[in-house]
Amino acid sequence: MICCFSYGFSQTNTAGNDSIEKDHLLNEIEVTAWQQRKILSGLSSGKIELNVSELNALPRFLGETDALRTMKLLPGVLTTGELNSGFYVRGCESAHNQIRLNGVPLYNAMHMLGFFSVFNSGHMNTFTLYKSHLDASKGGRLSASVEMETRDTLVSKPSISGNIGIISSQLTAALPLGEKASIYLSGRKTYLAFIVKPITTKTTDTPADYDFEDYNATLVFKPSEKDRITANFYYGKDYFDIEAGKYLLNGEIKWSNMAASAQWNKNFSETKKMSHIVYWAQYKNQLKILQNQISVRLPSEITDYGYKNLFTLKTDKFTGKCGMEYIYHHMYPQRIEAQGAYTIQSDPSSHLYHIHEGALFLNGEYTFSPRFSAQLGLRYSGAAQLGRFNYHTYQQGEIVDTQQYGKGELIKFYGGWEPRISLLYRIKSAQQLSLSYNLTRQYIGQVSSSSIGFPTDFWMPVSRDIPPQRAHSFSAGYHIALDQRNYEASAELYYKRLYNQMESAGALIDMISQQYVIEDKIYLGNGYNYGMEFIFRKNRGRLTGWISYALGWAYRQTPEINEGKPYPAKQDRRHDLSVVANFQINRRWDCSAAFVYATGNALTMPEGLYLIGENAICEYGPYNGGRMPPYHRIDLSVNYWISKKRNTEQVINFSLYNAYNRKNPIYLDVEIQPQKDNENRKQSSFIIRKRGKSIYGIIPSISYSFKF
Repeated sequence: MICCFSYGFSQTNTAGNDSIEKDHLLNEIEVTAWQQRKILSGLSSGKIELNVSELNALPRFLGETDALRTMKLLPGVLTTGELNSGFYVRGCESAHNQIRLNGVPLYNAMHMLGFFSVFNSGHMNTFTLYKSHLDASKGGRLSASVEMETRDTLVSKPSISGNIGIISSQLTAALPLGEKASIYLSGRKTYLAFIVKPITTKTTDTPADYDFEDYNATLVFKPSEKDRITANFYYGKDYFDIEAGKYLLNGEIKWSNMAASAQWNKNFSETKKMSHIVYWAQYKNQLKILQNQISVRLPSEITDYGYKNLFTLKTDKFTGKCGMEYIYHHMYPQRIEAQGAYTIQSDPSSHLYHIHEGALFLNGEYTFSPRFSAQLGLRYSGAAQLGRFNYHTYQQGEIVDTQQYGKGELIKFYGGWEPRISLLYRIKSAQQLSLSYNLTRQYIGQVSSSSIGFPTDFWMPVSRDIPPQRAHSFSAGYHIALDQRNYEASAELYYKRLYNQMESAGALIDMISQQYVIEDKIYLGNGYNYGMEFIFRKNRGRLTGWISYALGWAYRQTPEINEGKPYPAKQDRRHDLSVVANFQINRRWDCSAAFVYATGNALTMPEGLYLIGENAICEYGPYNGGRMPPYHRIDLSVNYWISKKRNTEQVINFSLYNAYNRKNPIYLDVEIQPQKDNENRKQSSFIIRKRGKSIYGIIPSISYSFKF
């Protein structure tokens, strides 16, 4: 807060009197008051909201503030390894989370290296995570919901903010368009290509090249006090190239997100309001492999056309919501295109899926007393696969039978009710208990071809042979605030039962080497997740921060895998710890640190080998019976504030990612080494050695952020 004071007085000197006229003006005085605002809010309700404008108080990742990355420091959001771009909540797959930008679903919210999300922080207003209870207006996924909202206020004068760093730079401009409209424009570009390729060329025999960029535009129009219309556009793309010179092999991966939407919000009165949104979203990825004269492409694409409306009624004790949602999924799961030594030609009508998904919902929250409130919701959702589509049957790569469905013909319909309930009881003003139950259904899923959330993972809808996934979720929590809410603590137990979980039945090479029906390469099974979460937070003072810990189990059971016995899911992590601290040294300097520790994710490891001729054949242990080494690191960050006022900011950030240079491996390499008998110097045995392969250790950075 800035206040300016001036003071003057006068005395008049005219003929006939002794008065004197003098003016006295005091110098301008600037008074600055610092008020600490919460970075996190909503811990007591399971609805955690991040205030984007306050993220500067947290450690920066390579000089940038990133809300989605910060969410990974919260309990229940699993810490992922290097290069992992997935977002895992309570033992579920990344695809089980709904990530929306202004109501539009995004299918890949992180860039490949896992350092940055696809969101320009300067363009965002709030990030909200729902991981315990989902009201009936939210659906389509089995786990959490992340809602990102862009800035939507009208501005009276132009402003500009941004960040210039050694890894990437971003810029956001806010411009008034008269009194009733404003526009926000943002862009980000990385120069990782100048860093990654020299490092990989020097440290490995497979040099790599990587680059990404993001662009946002938001138009806000307020024709009246009761109406607001916003139009949003987002585009982002990634490019990754790797060369294996000794094999004359070149691999290339490209993927991109696009989203456009228009939303109309109307407030009829203080108690009644409605919103309508129409949108279009598209996600594309393509893996391309070149070797000599052989070219193999594996493209995948999903395009959504959607509409959602929401009507809200709110009184002193009751809040009601009702509405409907419709999405048309136009999906190409990963398909093979090969040229060279052999050519694969596929029938487009056997790969393009037309899926219509819809839902009706009704939700009500009633406060019975100052201590007790309840929320009840009911949602009916369904999805239908329509033609045109051809189901082929192959024998030795040849089509022997085809079942054809004409355009618009119903192939399969799935649907069902999704009840929701949440109870909240306040023991005292600063203590409360919560209970919740959700039944959720998911009509599209992700088939994984890698263990680190690579963009080669592709989306697969329900079909004639693949039913929808569903989950029963239970949670119970306790929250307490101490010392006038200076300290807060929350603990929560959860259990989730999952059905019709998808597992890949083959590697990418299977897709290249033969014709096949994609549904035949997907196994279906069930699973369960359970665990507990804890967070302790200090909100005020020169030292602020939190400690979060999660203990969890995630198991799957598929008849075709591990002899039908339960096995750990790849995202099963027993322990997950995050410690975040920020210290205000003075008005110019503040520093912060974040320490993370997580159990290594599950994977299948070889336990022995035998020889066939001169070839060594590995014998593998139980499915996902092995573990990667534990993951841990500490990030340090220091801010020097050149200026920090209401509408202007300038800060220089110095940060160290992985400050103690921990070599966290991204995968394990199995080496087979022959051993010779010391007496006769003949080969007598083999030793299997597991070596972790890491790409980088400590990464320093410096950046300059500004707001004018």
